[in-house]
Amino acid sequence: MVDGPHVWGSCSVRPVGRTMWSSRTLVVFPPGTTRSERARLRAWSTWPGVGALLAVAVMAALAGSPGLGTVAAVVVYAAGFVTLARVTRRLRPGVRSVTVTTFHGNGRPEVHGDVRLLRRSLDALAVTERALRAGDLRPVDFESIWADVWSDLPARPVRPGTPRAARRRGPVVW
Repeated sequence: MVDGPHVWGSCSVRPVGRTMWSSRTLVVFPPGTTRSERARLRAWSTWPGVGALLAVAVMAALAGSPGLGTVAAVVVYAAGFVTLARVTRRLRPGVRSVTVTTFHGNGRPEVHGDVRLLRRSLDALAVTERALRAGDLRPVDFESIWADVWSDLPARPVRPGTPRAARRRGPVVW
């Protein structure tokens, strides 16, 4: 469960909400990422939600002393970020992603992002991973295809709607 359903990364889908936006994000780890590295990267990406739940649990456990409970919750939440930032510092710059967002409010969907790149990449990873699990593909061949997909993705995640001038600045870390 900590390792996640895919060794290559993840694909998340956010359905249409009150804002009329939906999004799909494909996150691909560098080929050859070990199980422990994947676990650390997944912990980094899930910490905001998991850390908040843990902080609320700490506050509830220290309900008799609200001031102490609040301070302890903030310390636990911040310590998680600091710790995970440190243990993923070298891994995060290698992670590549592509995001496609869709606005559903003007009578017809307005799509932002490289839909073909996302679909092509996700299809290649899903099909080859299925073949690997079925024993129809050697691990080295799977990793080769994973490497091809990873190298096709932009080195820095570019969020849809980012002005061209902002894209040239320093690295965006996932």
